[in-house]
Amino acid sequence: MKHVRSSIRGVFFLENIGVPVSLLTEYNEPISNGSICVDTITGNLYSLKSNIWTLVGTGSGTSDMTYIRPNPTTISIGGLPSGTTPNYTTLQEVFDAMLYPFIAPSISLSSSSLHEKGLTINKTMNYSISLNSAIISTRNILLNNVQEAVINNNSGSYSSPTNLNWSNSPNTTLYYPHNFTFRTTYTNYSQQNSTISVEFAAPTYYGSLDISNVDETNIKTLTKTIRKKANDSNLSFSPTLQRFVYAYPSSYGNLTTIIDQNNFNVFNSFNKTVVSFTLADSTTEFYNVYTSNADTTQSGFKLTFNF
Repeated sequence: MKHVRSSIRGVFFLENIGVPVSLLTEYNEPISNGSICVDTITGNLYSLKSNIWTLVGTGSGTSDMTYIRPNPTTISIGGLPSGTTPNYTTLQEVFDAMLYPFIAPSISLSSSSLHEKGLTINKTMNYSISLNSAIISTRNILLNNVQEAVINNNSGSYSSPTNLNWSNSPNTTLYYPHNFTFRTTYTNYSQQNSTISVEFAAPTYYGSLDISNVDETNIKTLTKTIRKKANDSNLSFSPTLQRFVYAYPSSYGNLTTIIDQNNFNVFNSFNKTVVSFTLADSTTEFYNVYTSNADTTQSGFKLTFNF
């Protein structure tokens, strides 16, 4: 019995002059269940099931033989997964499906970013497509579900000309996201989408101040971070007869604990006030300002602020 091809799973694809009987190839290799054999005289197709060659299709020759079955397969053979309903016009299609299964494409778009609320930005992003077995039809960049650009390459960089800020976002959720989508269509596969977000958050500030200087102007001179609502761990403070100060947008809610470097909860040693801050675009935002209630001198003292 002539060994034509073998799959990556050890299943053989064979041809034989007449009805197959042997369980060995011409190289004396054991033939596994699930193997396929063509009778080159009649064009009949056989499958090895429970070590018995079973007729699964008939034909008048291997060149024009169809393989159409009404029921799904019950085992996986090569690249054909269990549950496949065979509908092939030639044996070539059968073999290709088993030995060269379709590999789906994949796409990517990077990356999401967070920016200071009150600023206006233009977003640059990188895109890529791994076609594999797919045939590309269209590539587009959408902004907030509206097409912004037609892309002509399978990889590259795209810079959006649109000025983005929190106030022109169609989404009024906490971080005012704008969503970019890389959308691809294919002639032989379904549409794919990869989406990133451009978001905005008012700054968080922390550091040390004299109690008489705990106001918007002086708080804005402290360390500034652009971050979403989340626990803020191991922040370093070095006051000299000053107070610890931690200020963030009131929309994040209240703190629940403040843990010092000795693992003590010092939340009750802080006072909270609400202050109106002016952002970079001259709009205002309410801030929760937590200030320790006693002067202290420290060097690199660590505090963690938990929501």
